[in-house]
Amino acid sequence: MRRLFVFVLIVLAISAVLFSMLENGSGYVLIVVGDTTIEMAFIVAAAINVLAFVVLYFLVVILRMLFSTRRGVLAWAKNHRRQRGLNRTTQGLIAFVEGRWDVARKTLAKSADNSSTPLINYLFAARASSAVGDAKAVDNFLKKAELSTQGADVAISLTQAELQIQNGQYEQALATLLRAKKIASHHPVVLAALMKVYRQLNDWDSLLNLLPSLKKYNALSAIDVKNLEREACSAKLMRAVASHNINGLLSCWKSLPSSVKQDALLVACYAEQLIVGKQYEQAERLLRSQLQREYNEPLVKLYGLAVAEPLAKQLAFAEQLLKSHSESATLRLTLARICLNHGLDKKARQYLEGSLDLELVAGIFSELAGIYASQGDYKKSVECYKRELPERGSDSAALCKADLSTTSPLVKEKSLFTSADDIQQPLRR
Repeated sequence: MRRLFVFVLIVLAISAVLFSMLENGSGYVLIVVGDTTIEMAFIVAAAINVLAFVVLYFLVVILRMLFSTRRGVLAWAKNHRRQRGLNRTTQGLIAFVEGRWDVARKTLAKSADNSSTPLINYLFAARASSAVGDAKAVDNFLKKAELSTQGADVAISLTQAELQIQNGQYEQALATLLRAKKIASHHPVVLAALMKVYRQLNDWDSLLNLLPSLKKYNALSAIDVKNLEREACSAKLMRAVASHNINGLLSCWKSLPSSVKQDALLVACYAEQLIVGKQYEQAERLLRSQLQREYNEPLVKLYGLAVAEPLAKQLAFAEQLLKSHSESATLRLTLARICLNHGLDKKARQYLEGSLDLELVAGIFSELAGIYASQGDYKKSVECYKRELPERGSDSAALCKADLSTTSPLVKEKSLFTSADDIQQPLRR
């Protein structure tokens, strides 16, 4: 309005100047177009020009107002559609959380075109379709999600892999995640998902190769990586044991990372199977080396079963351990077994009786029964057999099995490790 007011003032001023100029003289304007001639007073021509200018100005103003109104209407309509799409998207997400899968996927799919985040609509619609088992709809929604948003390939692949894992399609999930890994090789969620799939597929070699990346890019904590490494190596040892091939077992142990070879649990598992395979000298060296680094009761128990030459060296090492662990009943049982293999029945009996004063350990009464039977005292032998505690199986076997069942709930195979009670019988004397 201010501009219009200024414009009118200027026009009036110009008109006043023109009229004052025309008072002192007359003039006219002649317009010739072909055979047509138009003649008018100068003052009339000037007035017509001014009037035409004013009309043109107001016409421009009116047109601008019309176009501005049209843009406003269009903007209002667009915002209205977006708001309606947002409301329907919210309703679809509420239905999804409440588990109303059909309502959720239909609502989310219909509101995707008017949503500011169509990727979210399609991904959750795919999840809802997976919940009702509609695999075709899942693929359709994932394709629409890919077309709706650029640069969302990793998010779409992770969603697809998660749905495949939920449906037990581990091979397909692996292929999906490997594609995602090519796009984002350092993505911690992609790496963690790959870890889960490798565990499901029992692909322990690939899992071991993945561990450095899991640790480097913070996909798992250092403790979780260590536990996962132990789980993978334990599973590889169990698989080697299942093959009933001692050479395969030896090769498997050599292929394990050096850090794992100092883990007491895995050393116990491996040493136990060496004893089963009558690789006594290797088992004795392995157990002695580990016990020198760290004292461990299950390893001490196995050490008494690893009969290796020279026996004097083995006995001397066990007696050296007794100086710093004199309260260990298991160590005294181990010393008794080594003595029995030396033919030192009297000394073995002393160790066994000393062990009874400390703690009741499975195997003590069995060894005493054997000593009494060799001396002809069958009455005491029978009494000892009756008092023998039930053998719970090898500590290493129990630990290996417990480790796998706690860290990987999908491992349901029965432990293949032979119990210590089965090992010790053929080794006695």
